[in-house]
Amino acid sequence: MSEPTKLVVIAGAGPTGLTMALALAKSGVKVRIIDEATEEHDAARGTAITPRTQELLAVLGAAKDIAAVATGPLPMAVYGPDGKTIVKAFEWSESAQPSPTIPFNKIASIGQSEVEKIMRRHIKSYGFEVELGKELVGVSQDENSVIAQVSLVGKSEQTEIKCDYLVAADGAKGRSRHFIGVSFLGETKAADRMWAANVEVPGFSREYWHRWGDFAIAATSLKPINPGSQFQMQTLGPRLPKDVPQDLAGTQELFNSITKRDDLVITDIRWITQWKANIRMTDKFSVGRVFLAGDVAHCHSPAGGQGTNTAMQDSFNLAWKLALVMKGKASPTLLKTYEAERMPVVAEMLNLSNDLHAKAFPHIPNSAFDAPPDATASTDPMMRSSKLLQLGVNYRSSPIILDERDSGEKSTDKNPYGTMGDKVRAGDRAPYVGKLQGKETVDLFILLRDTLSHLVLYFTASAPDSFDELAPFIQSQLLEVAVISSAALDLDVKPGVSYLVDSTGLAGQAYDVPSDRDVFVVVRPDAIIGAYVFSAKGVLKYFSLLGLVLAN
Repeated sequence: MSEPTKLVVIAGAGPTGLTMALALAKSGVKVRIIDEATEEHDAARGTAITPRTQELLAVLGAAKDIAAVATGPLPMAVYGPDGKTIVKAFEWSESAQPSPTIPFNKIASIGQSEVEKIMRRHIKSYGFEVELGKELVGVSQDENSVIAQVSLVGKSEQTEIKCDYLVAADGAKGRSRHFIGVSFLGETKAADRMWAANVEVPGFSREYWHRWGDFAIAATSLKPINPGSQFQMQTLGPRLPKDVPQDLAGTQELFNSITKRDDLVITDIRWITQWKANIRMTDKFSVGRVFLAGDVAHCHSPAGGQGTNTAMQDSFNLAWKLALVMKGKASPTLLKTYEAERMPVVAEMLNLSNDLHAKAFPHIPNSAFDAPPDATASTDPMMRSSKLLQLGVNYRSSPIILDERDSGEKSTDKNPYGTMGDKVRAGDRAPYVGKLQGKETVDLFILLRDTLSHLVLYFTASAPDSFDELAPFIQSQLLEVAVISSAALDLDVKPGVSYLVDSTGLAGQAYDVPSDRDVFVVVRPDAIIGAYVFSAKGVLKYFSLLGLVLAN
């Protein structure tokens, strides 16, 4: 087990694993992705994709397909004691303020199965598919490679897959944590339970996310999900029955008992699950050549809809680094920054989810969290602030970002979930820019073509200074340069360099470019600002932090 194999194995084909597979495939990395499920599921499970995740899906080329199926967040309708009268309706999810730098300003409501279907279709276009019915049952590794021990579900014999790296995305109940000996730190709140099912309720309004009951006793809701007449029924509260329903009759009985209605008929159930509060995070996100991503590394309350999105962002953060290492274009030490960057974000996500969880599980009668009908939407336990859109998630404290304007602020002042409207800094999401005029009209997502190359946005007011020292990185396909000016420049065309006109000035404003100074903004493959510097030498300094390797 000594020779490298140029293969990455991914265990788990939920959104986490599929994001990893698609991102690596776009960079030409050979991938095998396995899942213990013997068939593709049709359960909605998670039902919200945040704007930040939508941006990453745009980089991967899947956002338009998601948008074609998804809806915006429907208003929530709260029913009174008779179960039929709407006593309050409100927008439960704040949107980001409209801005040309934010292409997606609200969550996309779409079932997880639909997201997975779209991503599997994109993966298939790269010549491989999810290998169903294969379970990861063991792991061994040395300094050069990994052996993934795999068995066919229901069979006793095992096979071994030799690979360079293994990405474990096998979910909260996954066994991969045990195979590499990491601890799963946190707490279990057995009394806090939520029962959910995907149900068919023909003829019922799909204009609202409908809610009945009292969080301090028992509450239930019907959230429209695609396709057709499907809803996700979510039920929680101290009086949720110990023996939750497992069939159609029991589901109808539970629904009627909380809603006080008998006119809504549940005709079918597609999926049932019971969630118990198990809020944990591993003490490490990797051991050697094995990486944990998504729920196998952190599980939490479903309150806030952060889980699937955080998991997909885990994958994208790791994927571009792994692609560079697999292609021999970066030192393996770059992979250590996956944990350094993602662990603070995940820890803050757990804090936010726990706060929302406390509102939904108050455990006291007549709870102040159970807002009366005349209360404002902001006091409702289901209200979700714009912070949860994840547009402020950042890596300002990362060891591999560089900002030559850095004020020397303390790392404790750098919130990994960020502050909307703050001045853009290295480590932040790259503001979207569109309608840049060159040979063709391009935008940020077009410029970010794969998960190997960085993009330098070189803002200049006049003929740009020479940046010949970047040529070796351009030739090695580690970098593309977009020279951006307010008017067309008469310059010689160079390979890997595009000349674009920002006629509206919006791009310069978005990146806080001063009028009297050239600026180099380096955008990472995951649409994060890696560096904000004032010369090509600053770009080289940033690349030295990454440990990039030029082709021989």
